[in-house]
Amino acid sequence: MKTLSSVLVVVAAALLVASRPLSVSGSELAGTSGDLDLLLHERSYLMVEKALTSGAHLSRSDRAFFEGIMANRRNRAADSIRLLEPLIPTLSATNQARAVLALSTLADDYEKTFQYAAAADTYLDLVRNFASAMSAEQVRKAKREAERWNLLRTAPAQSATLDGPFTLDTTRDRLGLTETSVVVDGQRMPMILDTGANISVISRSTARRLGLSLSEGESTLEGGAGDEMLVHTAVIPELEIGRAKFRNVAVVVAEDRDMFMSSIAYALPGSLGFPVLSALGRITFFADGRFGVDAEAAGKPDRENLFLQRLTPIVSAEIRGKEELFTIDTGATGSLLSARYYKDYAQDFDADMVDEVSLAGAGGTRSIPAYFAPRVSLSLGGACAYLDEVPVLIKPRGTSDDYFYGDLGQNALRWFPSYTFDFQTMNFIVNGSACAQSD
Repeated sequence: MKTLSSVLVVVAAALLVASRPLSVSGSELAGTSGDLDLLLHERSYLMVEKALTSGAHLSRSDRAFFEGIMANRRNRAADSIRLLEPLIPTLSATNQARAVLALSTLADDYEKTFQYAAAADTYLDLVRNFASAMSAEQVRKAKREAERWNLLRTAPAQSATLDGPFTLDTTRDRLGLTETSVVVDGQRMPMILDTGANISVISRSTARRLGLSLSEGESTLEGGAGDEMLVHTAVIPELEIGRAKFRNVAVVVAEDRDMFMSSIAYALPGSLGFPVLSALGRITFFADGRFGVDAEAAGKPDRENLFLQRLTPIVSAEIRGKEELFTIDTGATGSLLSARYYKDYAQDFDADMVDEVSLAGAGGTRSIPAYFAPRVSLSLGGACAYLDEVPVLIKPRGTSDDYFYGDLGQNALRWFPSYTFDFQTMNFIVNGSACAQSD
């Protein structure tokens, strides 16, 4: 059995409803409303955008719906809210499947704009009024989201100020994760830089040391092993990282036992998740260990190749001659290819060679059947990365990530002298060499 590690605490998947599999390809795409519904369900965002920009035959309300969803996926929450909010009354009466997607997207927009009460109320609206159009799992996740954001109902919005570009030194912790020093309410402490974490996480003992007030109520999160963890929430009044100062940073507070990896007797430090890192605007990770904000880095933008699935960055990459979407997680040491990849290339694997991969993280570990591909190359932002002995999952994990081609962690990113997330232009910029013709 082989092990991948991640500090990511998995937050609930997006709420989508569809009744039939994808039946159109890029060459067959007619750009009709039904086609785009299917493409959205399959997370085929590149094809949705292609249809919208090529003059798809859509009514004004249909176009507003699809453009509102894609504005969310491109990190333009204000545009998404403007487009989707007026559609809710009509969708609620005429198309509950779209209403579920629009409301779950709006809830995500409210999270991204720190409107926690609106996010909680929107998830609660889904549970109360649209449960019949959702699966039992979607209802369960919506309840959990409503519960957690309700704990932050009265929390002030996060704000950030940046006093010019800066770079920081980082280190690798025992799991190989990128860690740097931050100042929290005057106390210096290490935290992992984790773009794959939907919200920042600290332990109860850390919260106690910082004198934070925990929420009276508690909620549940799904840990790395798929088990539910009881958590509280808190708000950090002031956090400094380099020349950036944050106020009112919302965090999940996990029990110390859920931050402890017993297999290696290691307590995970806290992590700075997407809401903090994206607010920095343009962040660069350098192979020499530096972390930069608005820092100069080699490489050029490769059109808008970055999306968001809720608070998880999604990047397009070319693999085996096809452009596919991958989740990308700086807080994971390993990478994997999903059951979608296995379905496309099942003939490459010998049934007698099946193994297991152990996915480890906050909350524990879980094992999933997998094959291991000796070497797979992919072109990411025009530069080449190689995945050696990469696990290929045989069956879906039961999360929204199953719709993507895989998850890219540090063993993919290590091939690049630097890589940059630009959350303002939605570009993932890579400094590296192109793949050889034979790759």
